[in-house]
Amino acid sequence: MLRDHKAIAYALMRLALGMNIFGHGFFRILSGVGNFANGMAQGMDKGPLPHALSLSFGYCIPWIELTLGALIILGLFTRFALAAGAFMMVALTFGTTSVQNWNGAGTQLMYSFIFFAMLWLVEVNSISADGLLSRRK
Repeated sequence: MLRDHKAIAYALMRLALGMNIFGHGFFRILSGVGNFANGMAQGMDKGPLPHALSLSFGYCIPWIELTLGALIILGLFTRFALAAGAFMMVALTFGTTSVQNWNGAGTQLMYSFIFFAMLWLVEVNSISADGLLSRRK
């Protein structure tokens, strides 16, 4: 298993993506979810989406990021976590484009591509909790 360079590369990329997403959620929670949610909603106020929708989504995002990031780091329910992360990017991109923040949308597109690539290559996810559980069966 540890001699398989594709499995090692996948595990390292999974850890990098997971830590990135986990860090987004963890530090937003640590600094106050309300601060993040209010700031995000204020940024969205120039667009057509209702303030209450932006604010409520802003309160959810850090917890979603924390959960998905932890699952991706562990490699647990990896397929689900990557698909959910991709859907989160779709939702974030919808909001970002509604206020015509094209730089933010470009960044989200890069994240979307990484989620796509990781999901596409999920069969090499052997160095993970999922891999360990499948070997025990």
